[in-house]
Amino acid sequence: MINLKDYQDKKKQSLVFSIKAGKDYAITTKKFNPDTGANLPDEVIGVKMIELIDKKKALQDEIAEIDAFIADCEALNVEVIK
Repeated sequence: MINLKDYQDKKKQSLVFSIKAGKDYAITTKKFNPDTGANLPDEVIGVKMIELIDKKKALQDEIAEIDAFIADCEALNVEVIK
């Protein structure tokens, strides 16, 4: 799975692009020589929609678990205050 944390920022700078690749998708990332700044061949990473959907579901499930634990902790604070 690719790291999507900085995707939007890089997209605004035209450093990454999403493309359709058959039934799936890909992200192309611009690469540069760090010494000269010259363009290097773009890096292409395939992305399967089902993997994105599965990752999103897993993260949503984790958030639900964290929310439940936070609620338990907050309930303890309320009981202590009483």
